This record gives sequence, structure tokens and C-alpha cells, in this order.
Amino acid sequence: MKTVKIDFVGFWGSFKKDDNLFTRILSKKFKVEISDNPDFVICSNRGLAFEYMKYDCARIIFMGENMSPDFTVFDYCIGFDYMDFGDRYFRMPFAFYFDDAKPWIPETLSYEKAKEIYESKKHFCNFIYGHPSSHGMREKLFETLNEYKRVESPGSFLNNVNGNKKRCSWAEKNEYLVASKFTIAGDSISYPGFVTEKIVQPFMRHSVPVYYGNPKIDDYFNTDAFVWCKTEDDLNRTLEEVKYLDSNENAYIEMLMQQPLNDVNYLAELYDKLEIFLFNIFEQNPEDAVRRVRYFCAEKHEKFLKEYSYKYKKTPDFIKKIKGVL
Repeated sequence: MKTVKIDFVGFWGSFKKDDNLFTRILSKKFKVEISDNPDFVICSNRGLAFEYMKYDCARIIFMGENMSPDFTVFDYCIGFDYMDFGDRYFRMPFAFYFDDAKPWIPETLSYEKAKEIYESKKHFCNFIYGHPSSHGMREKLFETLNEYKRVESPGSFLNNVNGNKKRCSWAEKNEYLVASKFTIAGDSISYPGFVTEKIVQPFMRHSVPVYYGNPKIDDYFNTDAFVWCKTEDDLNRTLEEVKYLDSNENAYIEMLMQQPLNDVNYLAELYDKLEIFLFNIFEQNPEDAVRRVRYFCAEKHEKFLKEYSYKYKKTPDFIKKIKGVL
């Protein structure tokens, strides 16, 4: 079994270098070695800016946040943009990332099960966020629905639960999702293809998402399974739909019974394709896997970012400045 030396940078705090989506897939075909001197680096844009620039090996970026790939810097990208770039790009939005490499296969509920879930709900709706959105629609959905009925907001942003200003833990969030008929599920930006866990998590806990964000969300998700607020002008219609579902038991139960995905096999097929994409990269000799241009203007671009990477690590004021921008 071939050994592949890799490292990970720029991921979220709970990310485990030795046990994640990528290591689980790669371990099917390779012996994975986490190394400080890797032949491949897998990075994300959730951590320190430009940290990946310290590696000269093949760079694979996973776009967890709302940035498009710079193929002058990255050899390969797993992202959300609708684009083709040969063997260098694979489209998989963050919404479909699962650490255990087991794609979500949504359960189709029976009437009896959906009714049981309906009867167990304690809250009308929840709103759990740590910061404002770029478009302000999350906040407007909160204000609009909260005027109709109380929306539980236990997060640090727009908190109304026991004066709690701390970050809401996943365990706490999960409890609210399970207990709420609706969840305000708004992505931080509205951009074609960009969709995060915000809509998936309530589906997984049988809370009807009230969604705003990706204008192409219906590429993946069944619009009969959630409430879709498409624009600011759609707020009143969204409120009326929520009010109808809230006051009509059978209509709410029927929505819970809907299959969330347009194609229940979509994620399983997506993961099969992701496996092929990753195997193609790591089957190559490390030097042959490098795709980015290393000459002239591209070389200057690389040098510029490396210099900023050094400053980012060494200068506290610079770190604060860049974090404010990113």
C-alpha cells in the first residue's frame, strides 16, 4: 500500500487531522501519514489566512467559507462554484461535508412518525447564530417571525434566552433543533451554489428550515420540504406560509414527510465521485501532482502571498487587521 504524506491547515477548531472525511477516504487505498514535511497539503479557508503558503508541495483547498479558488495558488479545489477546471476542481458545497465520510441519506417519515415528531415539539422556532449576515435577511426573518410568535435565540447574536451571550454549543443547538417546529436557516451570503450546514442540520433533526441564501438551493433540496424565502420582497409570503403550517397540523406533518433531497441517492453518488477525484490526485508522484504555474507573474503572486503569510504570523496588529477583513 502506497504511503502518502499529508498535512492539514486552516480548518475549524474541532477538526481532527488524523480522522476526517479526507483521511477516511484516502485510507481506503493509501497508508496516510500526517507529516510536518508533507508531499500534499489539504487546507481550508476557515483558519489563519495564508497559512498554506508555507508549503511548496501540491495544495488542495476545501472551500468551507464563501471564497472562490485562486488556481494560481492552489493546485486543486473542492468548492461550491459552478465551474469546470479539468481534474483540478470538484464541486461539493460545505453543506455536504461529513467527517465520518458517510453521506447523509435522509429518512422518509411515515405519517405516524411525523405526527409523533410534531407532537413532541416544544418551541415554535429557533434562531442560532454568532454574527450578522452580509445581507441582513437572517435578522429580518428573525424579526418577522418573532413578531408573530416568540423565536428562541440562544446564540450569542440577537440572544433572548436567559441573557446568555456565550456561543451556543452543538449539543445545545441540537436540543433546540429537535424541540423546534421551525428553524431559521439562513446562509451568511446569497450566492449561487454556496450552501452550508445551516439547512442540513434542521432537516437531520426534523425541524422545518425557513431558508434564505443560495438562489439555486432547489438544485439539491425539495422545495416542498422547507419554507424558502427567496428575496426581501418575499418576507410577507414567507410569514404567511409559516403561519399556515404552524396552525395546520396536517399540512405541517405532510411537510415533515417530504424527502428533503430531490434525489435521495445524490450524496452517495457525490461521495463516489469525490473518492475518484481524490484518488486521482494522490496516485500521482508528488511533483507530478502540482498543477499551478510557477513562473513569471504567477511566481510573483506566490512570492507576494508568502511575504504576507510571514507578516501575518509575526505581527499581532497585522493579524488583527487581516482578521477584520476576512
